[in-house]
Amino acid sequence: MSEGDLSLRDRARRAVRAEIVDAALGVFLSQGFEATTVEEIAQAAGISRRSYFRYFASKDEALAEALACTGRAVAEALTGRPSGESPWDALRRAFDPLLEQAGRDPNAKALGRLMLERPSIRQGKDAVWQSEIAAALKPRLPADGGDASLRAQALAASAIACLHAAQAQWLSPDEHADLGALLDTSMAAVHPLA
Repeated sequence: MSEGDLSLRDRARRAVRAEIVDAALGVFLSQGFEATTVEEIAQAAGISRRSYFRYFASKDEALAEALACTGRAVAEALTGRPSGESPWDALRRAFDPLLEQAGRDPNAKALGRLMLERPSIRQGKDAVWQSEIAAALKPRLPADGGDASLRAQALAASAIACLHAAQAQWLSPDEHADLGALLDTSMAAVHPLA
């Protein structure tokens, strides 16, 4: 096989995985994670149970993939931020696409609650997000401040913790502020935003 054929196969595989992830999220949000079976996800994706297992080993893995994609999007947004922006301000602004999606998606709060129900998934997501975000942040850090990798990891972890604090408040039944305003408050509590 030529390299072009492998690339096409890889693209097709990624597209099928993305379709399965979208189907899984739809089923999880409509009936809950625990009540969802792999068979229901496969049916929603228009594939067989056997085909499902060619792409994912479990329903947890499909959810983890959906969350990893979001972390990659945050890291890409961070990479695209203006170079003159401070690392912390760039981190805050890198969450904007996620916040915009949460504002548009009627299922955003249900997905947030799902994360609260599944701490092991959240921990896995956090590890992936931290790695992706830290890698994107590292080139922004001054070289004279010591270990840039460690500083990037610490900043990424802090920003993710601020996001979690904002999300927890946002999911409170009596909260009416939008997630972006809550994230501004939580991140400004750690370090003033410009």
